[in-house]
Amino acid sequence: MENFLTNTPPMRPGLAIDRGSLMDDVELTASIGHLVELTRRISKGKYDEADKLFELTKEGTCNPIITELAEAFGMMMVQVEGREFRLEGMIQELEARNRELQAILEKVRLMQRVQDHLSKFVSGTVKKMIEANPENPDFEMHNEDVTILFLDIAGYSRMSEQIDQKKVNYMVETYFSSFLDIILENRGDINETAGDGLMILFRDPDLVNHAVNAVKAARGIQRQAALINRTLPGLGEPVTINIGINSGACSVGSARFEGITGTRWTFTASGSITNVAARIAAIAANGDTLMGHPTCLRVQDHFPIESIGQHKFKNIAEPRHVYRLRHDEPD
Repeated sequence: MENFLTNTPPMRPGLAIDRGSLMDDVELTASIGHLVELTRRISKGKYDEADKLFELTKEGTCNPIITELAEAFGMMMVQVEGREFRLEGMIQELEARNRELQAILEKVRLMQRVQDHLSKFVSGTVKKMIEANPENPDFEMHNEDVTILFLDIAGYSRMSEQIDQKKVNYMVETYFSSFLDIILENRGDINETAGDGLMILFRDPDLVNHAVNAVKAARGIQRQAALINRTLPGLGEPVTINIGINSGACSVGSARFEGITGTRWTFTASGSITNVAARIAAIAANGDTLMGHPTCLRVQDHFPIESIGQHKFKNIAEPRHVYRLRHDEPD
């Protein structure tokens, strides 16, 4: 038998195997695989593997191609980490801003709740003044021609003694609540309340208009009181509302009272016009609506009115002519 090796034809030129080159390719492939695996782990957040990656960048430790790739991946990782760091800083800053905004929003909500509660105790005139100029509302006293209406429930003191106080309070709230829409419809503003009474301020650039509006409101209030007396007899005796009205120039604005414990502000209309309106209301009886001479002059062409003569009032020097609004004729 012929020797196999002796009969094997010689290899053609160019097909000889370079074992050294083959080993280099295997090592390169293995190094690339190692590098890929490292970068994959680092990309998943295993940053402790970064030291192994940086080892590959040292000159002479591995194939130059691997070194160059490791350097490129290392630079990319550094840039990613830098962006991550900046992103974390931005997130922390946004979270801090968000906490600040939440605190501000909570303060706004609190202030809104306070405002909602305070608005129940502040007159419509004051609210309009604040809305018109929130930064610096004009609360200073100034002269203005207005009409003042005072009303009270006749026999309130007697009812308070004879009837349970809760029932009295319910009665007052029922009647006064029913008057509110009438007052607002006639551009009036409840300025003060005092148990059984209301002080209502009517303002308008036209001097006749605010006087007419006050008398319209008075008629509406009297009719509403009569309606409640008929429909809610369970409240007790029929309620009688007495009203006094007067018009003219007075001081309108805020009055400030300074005390040791603080300052108290109130918005009001003060002067002889207001005092006379209160005195006129005090002599009204049996559901009368009485008015002073200035009001009469302005509304006499609009409503049926009769004179009840001159009256002398406490702390007012001269007698004042008083008029009664007649309810026996339609508007």
